[in-house]
Amino acid sequence: EPAPDCPPRARAAVASLVPGRPATWIAQAAARGTRIFGDVGWDDTGAWDLAGLSDLAHCEAFLPNAEEAMRYTRTDSPRAAAQALTEHVPVAVVTLGAEGAYAVDRRTGETAEVPAIAVEALDPTGAGDVFVAGFVTGSLAGWPLADRLAFAGLVAALSVQEFGGSLSAPGWSEIATWWREVQSVEGQDRAALSRYAFLERLLPEDAARPWPLRRAVPTIGFGRSN
Repeated sequence: EPAPDCPPRARAAVASLVPGRPATWIAQAAARGTRIFGDVGWDDTGAWDLAGLSDLAHCEAFLPNAEEAMRYTRTDSPRAAAQALTEHVPVAVVTLGAEGAYAVDRRTGETAEVPAIAVEALDPTGAGDVFVAGFVTGSLAGWPLADRLAFAGLVAALSVQEFGGSLSAPGWSEIATWWREVQSVEGQDRAALSRYAFLERLLPEDAARPWPLRRAVPTIGFGRSN
């Protein structure tokens, strides 16, 4: 369904930017103080022209994948693309697939790069949306850029271990259980784990649920009769 002409007040909103098709609600929401986080899909026109993403001017952050970022900026590396994008938006986050993600905040001068977390991937559906939601969460909480990026990558990684889109998004108890479990696994790179030490002050003490958490599984397409 189309977005309402007058969106409700919100601290943050995620907008899918479409080349050549500005959405009135984005400017309205930004004018009322909503922090806009923009993502984008493949440009079927082949133009890859940032001028066509006029709503980018209302965004606090832009979160394309590496291929999209390089095409829009005419650069030959994801990191160069992120730097170039900060000429158009305060925060640029470029996802690198199996290599993790890279981000630049023009306002603070921060840069951050976080490797991907290796997990057994069952279904990537919705992982990109979970990544954006994680980044928004950290942004609203006022975390440093590296913590926001690490948290976004973590929740996206946890989500691909389950089937489904929104069904697979982890909650705080699952994040807490992952943090407890991963520290007990032999052979872990302690320096790499230290990247997630900020979780200690955020997570509930009584998280004792099994990990990965088993959820209801969507039955359509899995050959089940009931």
